[in-house]
Amino acid sequence: MEITCPRCESTFSVEAKALQQHHYQVKCGVCQHVFQVNPDDETSAAGAHLGQRLGRYLLLLIIFLLILALIGQILWSTGVYSYAANSAPIRRAMIQSANTLGTQISWPGPNREMRIVDSHVTALDNHLAEITGKMENLAGHVQAYPVIQVTLSNVYGAPIAHLQFTPKEYLAKPEESISGFLSHTPVQFSIKSPKLIAAAGYQVTLLSQP
Repeated sequence: MEITCPRCESTFSVEAKALQQHHYQVKCGVCQHVFQVNPDDETSAAGAHLGQRLGRYLLLLIIFLLILALIGQILWSTGVYSYAANSAPIRRAMIQSANTLGTQISWPGPNREMRIVDSHVTALDNHLAEITGKMENLAGHVQAYPVIQVTLSNVYGAPIAHLQFTPKEYLAKPEESISGFLSHTPVQFSIKSPKLIAAAGYQVTLLSQP
């Protein structure tokens, strides 16, 4: 147990058995003061000291967690996490964590530095059409998938319709939109819809999303 000298307040540990053998009378090794020890008082003091230490540890833990939360908020607000997500293991860990929490990762936008690599129009039955192609994210970080806009024009080049398609409509595997648009990795898209009718001209563009 720990005892404290009443004169110099030095604290040191002694065995309870040794105290009993010396009838609870001890001599301070610092100031040489001889005093009587009350076992009950020392036990209460030891409990108080333990409570103080636990309180300090709890306070340090709370401060540590607050610092971690602040760092996380800074990383989230600045979109730094989208650069780290270029690493497949980190991205998988992020997505698994989000799934565990029952949420989805909000990949940064507006979408910039994206381009259509190529696109092809195929005529279908019933005066419909299908547009296929690839698009690429040229940024150095993972972004949210854009909305694809298709502008239909007549033989005179005048627009007759503006159609918009979300990632879930043009990706072969709609669930891939959750993983984000990877950097420098061309992605196939396919647009087939009753709204996409045969026209004299088609213009495919990527719309920036907030």
